[in-house]
Amino acid sequence: NTAIQGSSNSNTDTFETMLARNIELYNFGKDYIWTKVTELESDYEGNHIKEGSAEGTLDAWFLHLAEGIDESSRAEFDVLVQNDLLVEEIVVIHGTGLTQTEFSALGDVGGSLAWSPTSNLLLYGDTTDVATAKAEGVNIMIGPDWAPSGSKSSMHELKTADWWDENVLGDIFTDFELVQTISTNVVDAIGWSDHTGRIQAGLAADFVVLDTFNADPYRNVIDAVDPDVRLVVVGGLAVYGDVDIMQAMDDEIEIIEGVGFTKATDITYDGVPEAQQTFAEMFTALQECNQGKSVPIEYLFTLGDDRYFDVLNRSQSFQNGRTIDLWSDYYDIELDENGHRVGGTVGGADPIETNITNGNNNGNGNGGTNPVPEPELPVLWDTYGPRGATLAHPTTIAEGIHLEACTSDNGQTTPDDKELLCGAILVVMQPTDECMNLDGWFCQLEVEDAVAVPGKLCDDSGTFPSQVTCRDAWSYLDVEDDNTNPEPEPEPEEPKSWTEGPLFWVAAISLVGLLVASIVMINNNLRNEDDNEE
Repeated sequence: NTAIQGSSNSNTDTFETMLARNIELYNFGKDYIWTKVTELESDYEGNHIKEGSAEGTLDAWFLHLAEGIDESSRAEFDVLVQNDLLVEEIVVIHGTGLTQTEFSALGDVGGSLAWSPTSNLLLYGDTTDVATAKAEGVNIMIGPDWAPSGSKSSMHELKTADWWDENVLGDIFTDFELVQTISTNVVDAIGWSDHTGRIQAGLAADFVVLDTFNADPYRNVIDAVDPDVRLVVVGGLAVYGDVDIMQAMDDEIEIIEGVGFTKATDITYDGVPEAQQTFAEMFTALQECNQGKSVPIEYLFTLGDDRYFDVLNRSQSFQNGRTIDLWSDYYDIELDENGHRVGGTVGGADPIETNITNGNNNGNGNGGTNPVPEPELPVLWDTYGPRGATLAHPTTIAEGIHLEACTSDNGQTTPDDKELLCGAILVVMQPTDECMNLDGWFCQLEVEDAVAVPGKLCDDSGTFPSQVTCRDAWSYLDVEDDNTNPEPEPEPEEPKSWTEGPLFWVAAISLVGLLVASIVMINNNLRNEDDNEE
């Protein structure tokens, strides 16, 4: 299947949301799935489960219950009933200790069971009574348990279930019914039937393509091993598969080497900040976390993992008086030099030609001829702005991305003293007759034409054809503090005294001179009068 349950619902990494749908995250416009891993306490009320079931806002409740083969494990189901928590949407994970009474009640409400036989056998030497569960009408789905005791994929878990059905249960499941346990039964249990889980018009394109080596398609699914997976598509995006197929559908693949075979993947997604981590970066981070540990990081695939099969073969609890040889029954196959199963339809076939359109141009406007060489895009884009512009406008690849005040939410916390700038650039990679609907219409597009969308990230830029790719960038701009205290104005000088300054002294000297001259004149006049009297 193409969904995963049991992973983190916060601080997620790329692989949790790109290689598969994370059931516990937001999907198809809603988040109506709840999980409880810890023990179901006797006083657990679970009002959110009751209310959600009554109001139609609960799609599924994954509950780890009765994981054990003793009475205390079985008694956990009694708590479920006593507290009115046995709802239609319940998915009992394990249910190893349950009996006919409990499975009858579970089937009556339309509940489901998640069966993990590999983990059960390793831990307890026995597994859930799925024969009784099936007889009581319980919807059964299969999935691997957690990594320490579970298998690596539903594809492998299906083989343990198939062995158990054939050698212990007496073939009570048809091959079709077993395949349902990893496909349609799952989506029916979690309320996704209107959105995905079947190859049907209007549903999300979540599917797996396998090599064909058996005339019965359902037995083909059960017997398929790692190299047989040709393609995995999630939400219409090719995320994993054979190298030649991935090259035909994706231009940013990474190679993954298995023992005797090679696959390709792409877990990045343009415009999604959380989906920029490559597979190589993710694996390096895991290696760093595991450094110094006694147990090595598991080999990615089941085929070629000799240690894994050795553990199963030597495990007394897993075998428990039986001879379960999954490697010989399912994995002892021959691969050709290209890593394909000998006897399959792919082995010996030529690789897919990535430049052939078979006369169908798929709306690319070039009449079915070979694709036009795509323009080279820089790894690190130049940026410019802000210029105060807000409308989309023509630009060039060389000019880069126009940054303005960001109106998109990029998930970053903007410091108080910063302003978030962002922008996107749309580049025409192949001829197209379609238009881009941004702030306005951009039509008659040629390869290498580029349009700047300032202030927005790719997700919010508008609508554009598949032949157009989007890149975006963001940055912080220092904000001037409007509350900065202005420079104090100089205090006005006190007016100077009139006695200060050179004019005062000029006037003073002139006055003294005038006074002296007046005294001399008066003295001369007095003397003249005296002379006249004599």
